[in-house]
Amino acid sequence: MSIEENKAIAQRIWEELLNGGKTEKMNELVANDYVYHGPGGHEIKGIEGLKKFITWLHTSFPNIHFTVDDLIAEGDKVVSFWTMKGTHKSNKQVEQQGIIISRIANGKEVETWEIFDRLAIASQLAPGWIAKAMVSFIEKQMSKDRP
Repeated sequence: MSIEENKAIAQRIWEELLNGGKTEKMNELVANDYVYHGPGGHEIKGIEGLKKFITWLHTSFPNIHFTVDDLIAEGDKVVSFWTMKGTHKSNKQVEQQGIIISRIANGKEVETWEIFDRLAIASQLAPGWIAKAMVSFIEKQMSKDRP
């Protein structure tokens, strides 16, 4: 597949699956043996695992929306720099950015590697004092480790 075709597949995944929540489109866009590699060693395996994740995402953030800020492709890989905004079911607003590398084969996404700041999302959802305590603790630890 061409680089432009791979980018088009990645864009459809953003629009139809992640923004639209249309899990019925999964078989068109994602390989049966799909594997997601996320922060902290988190993995999702197979179409069913991804369907469960997307369902959870749309249940937890009913108005979730991803914007693809940049899309770069080379060979069988597509890199997306994204911004997510939404309201958690607790009525807290969240905003997050991240980068995901998608490997496309035979017109389907087969593997992804993603990085985003899990602490930032947790601190946006945690009660104020907990969020402040988490950030303060990390800042103190980081300052101890600096030369």
